[in-house]
Amino acid sequence: MSTELEIALVLGTAFLWITVTLTILSAIDRPERKARRQERRDIRTEKRRIEYRPVAAASHPQGRNRHPRSRRLHPH
Repeated sequence: MSTELEIALVLGTAFLWITVTLTILSAIDRPERKARRQERRDIRTEKRRIEYRPVAAASHPQGRNRHPRSRRLHPH
């Protein structure tokens, strides 16, 4: 065999071995990545939820400063 053919064969074999190895590792890791992604999604949806608390009866000021003018809606 010539030297160029041996080098091409070695490089081709190394490329094929790396490709197969990465494919196998990716297939093994897929369920774990899916579970982590779902967990992050659940955390984000919990942060978006707004928790409403009941307002204490005496917390609103009574009198003239509450709403001096009614709000008017302006169409865009």
